[in-house]
Amino acid sequence: MSWKAFTAGSLNVLLSKIAQVKRTVDDVSSTVSGLGEDLVQLSELVERDIAKKQDKPKGTTCSIPKTGWVKDSNTSYPYYYDLSVTGITAQDRVDVLLAPASVTAAVSCGLCPTSETLAGKVRLRAVSAPTAVISAAYWIEQGKE
Repeated sequence: MSWKAFTAGSLNVLLSKIAQVKRTVDDVSSTVSGLGEDLVQLSELVERDIAKKQDKPKGTTCSIPKTGWVKDSNTSYPYYYDLSVTGITAQDRVDVLLAPASVTAAVSCGLCPTSETLAGKVRLRAVSAPTAVISAAYWIEQGKE
């Protein structure tokens, strides 16, 4: 008994279809590989651009005077001084860093380690008014309006 699975014509059609599928797979593989390379390049460009555009906080030096302090009803820190800062809002946050040479004066007056932000000013509090000018720097973190 003679058994044939394919005729010569059908075998050629099958081989042609297999070659066509292989070419399609090769094309897709090449496209996916190229897409991967493009994504790597895009990632590198975005990382570089973000590093350039990222907001880098810049400190502003200031002097906290020994005059101009006001006493109020706050029992923990009854004296306050409003440091004028253009553009600051109550939603912003400020970090104040003392100059090393001013730490003794700040400790002597009991300067509060935190501050308040108000429209156009940073409020600093202390147990008593300082007896010497305090040198510092501040950094503003913009709040959400």
